[in-house]
Amino acid sequence: MTATVRVSLLGPLEVTVAGHPMTAIGGPGRRALLTALSLGLGTTLSVPELLEAIWDDRPPMTATTKLQGHICALRQTLAGFGAADALQTKPPGYVLCRHRVTTDLVRHDELIRRARDAGLPERAELLRTALSMWRGASACADLRSAWAAGVTHALDERRWRVMEDLAEADLALGDPAAAIDAMESLVRQAPYRERAWEHLMAAHLERGDIAAALAVHDRLSRTLASGLGVAPGHRIAHLIDTVRSRSATAHR
Repeated sequence: MTATVRVSLLGPLEVTVAGHPMTAIGGPGRRALLTALSLGLGTTLSVPELLEAIWDDRPPMTATTKLQGHICALRQTLAGFGAADALQTKPPGYVLCRHRVTTDLVRHDELIRRARDAGLPERAELLRTALSMWRGASACADLRSAWAAGVTHALDERRWRVMEDLAEADLALGDPAAAIDAMESLVRQAPYRERAWEHLMAAHLERGDIAAALAVHDRLSRTLASGLGVAPGHRIAHLIDTVRSRSATAHR
């Protein structure tokens, strides 16, 4: 029976084969290569795509030779676990085979797809499970390249969307406290995400804390004005009208 290679991308890059950790992945270039192949699991990545993952748009003259060296070394490491065939040559490049390799990102995205079609209690549970799979900064976070920065941002966006979706589900389930905790964390990480601020305002409003909802709007307005020179969008404008209407009613 062939062993499955498991690549963890939702946190520092980790690889296990049949439960045994593959610690000898190599330096930044080899880790960038493995990350790129894992993100494109089952898809052939061309040599130029892999060169960009390792060297951005500044590959050395010997880049193709160095890439072949990285591929060879990675295969040798996999071979030590009986999984050399997990990485295959397929013109115009290389591919990690789905029948031998899986990633936590695949499982994560499957949970998200199921959550979209699920009813409220199950949706919240699926989203919570997906969010729990994150182990910290994603696989590329410590690599210093434009390619890695782009991948890190894309993975962060995935996580932030799950946080927002879960906050929305928690609000619908009558748990504004959970939404407040999560969205306060998110607006610190990504201060220009208006959907997170919207959920934060809505959660305070749900609790009947009009002053807190107004304070959140003030924080958002200052953040957007100072950082981007813009005002909150129409959804926030509509919500703050509701908050102010509630405030006026409460003071009659």
